[in-house]
Amino acid sequence: MKEKKTKILYVVSTLRQSGPTNQLKGIISNLDKSKYKAQVLTLSPEPKNTRLNDFTHLGIEVASFNFSRLQFQLKGKQLLKEYMDKYNPDIIHTSGVRADTVVSKLNVPTKHCMTIRNYAYDDYVAKFGSVIGKIAAESNIKAMKRCKYVICCSKSLRNMYMKILPQELYVVQNGVDTKKFKPVEDSGSKYSLRDSLTLPGDKVVFIAVGSLIKRKDPVTIIEAFKAANIEGKAILILLGDGDLMDQCVNESDDTILIKGNVDNVNDFLKASDVYISASESEGLPNSVLEAGRCGVNLILSDIPQHREVFGNNLEYISLFEVGNKEKLTEVIESEIIKFSNEINHDLANYIEKNFSNEVMSKKYQEIYDCMALR
Repeated sequence: MKEKKTKILYVVSTLRQSGPTNQLKGIISNLDKSKYKAQVLTLSPEPKNTRLNDFTHLGIEVASFNFSRLQFQLKGKQLLKEYMDKYNPDIIHTSGVRADTVVSKLNVPTKHCMTIRNYAYDDYVAKFGSVIGKIAAESNIKAMKRCKYVICCSKSLRNMYMKILPQELYVVQNGVDTKKFKPVEDSGSKYSLRDSLTLPGDKVVFIAVGSLIKRKDPVTIIEAFKAANIEGKAILILLGDGDLMDQCVNESDDTILIKGNVDNVNDFLKASDVYISASESEGLPNSVLEAGRCGVNLILSDIPQHREVFGNNLEYISLFEVGNKEKLTEVIESEIIKFSNEINHDLANYIEKNFSNEVMSKKYQEIYDCMALR
């Protein structure tokens, strides 16, 4: 007699190209298929930069309400309850403030866990402003308090939430697709990739990846790079978009390329030499894991989440104080002086061993098993 599989329903707003969507794909694609049956339910219509096809191509079942935000406010809770009654999952796993909030309010016997990928008061205030941001943050906090299984994506994040949440908190650190993000074979392959991306082969290529928003502080990166004595030896690439796009463009010069959102971040990382993050706050930074896995040297702001990734292996990274343009300028100049064409395979191997999607998914499955037994 076959053992009954644990049915898990994953509820998210959409499958837009983003860190949380990448993490979701990593969790589900590495589930033990003999033990778990998974389905994804999205709440809203998919945007242009959706990864829906990537999920269905892997055989992951996806359903959608296709609700606008207003439609969801009016009838989302009732229809979601009806959907759950019909699908009858053993576990419902949410991610994102809308999914977290509505499921936490449902009076159903299904066990509920949620993944938290940011510190609400930092992220929502920065994104929506002080008034609306605070309301969104407090709504998210209330949802967490109603959920028995709150899973933080980093130990640093758990430490922050332990000060305001009463229950036990779990940790599963983010993972990275180590098959997609991996070092090129050699420096020759790197320069061939640069040719295909129309990047110069005779310069040190610095890169920053992420939303162009205050919390990510791309302006400090630009100002520090412009202040550095690069003597025509380096360029800086920024990938991403956000409300600071115009300011970043205005601050830039001909040594700085702002590409916006692209579909081939992995190619740009593999073609680069040094990655920079100036973030003021993170959950556990996906792009840092991806860059490190590609064997790119790392310059990172000195925040707990960046230190957490490397623990006692800080020799892999160069740190600078948050917002300290002068120190970042010094570190950029140091990277140019000591530059070699060697790919950082030790760093790439460290990320693969400790932060693969397989490792992440296994830890989630341990929590699912714990939930199923209680």
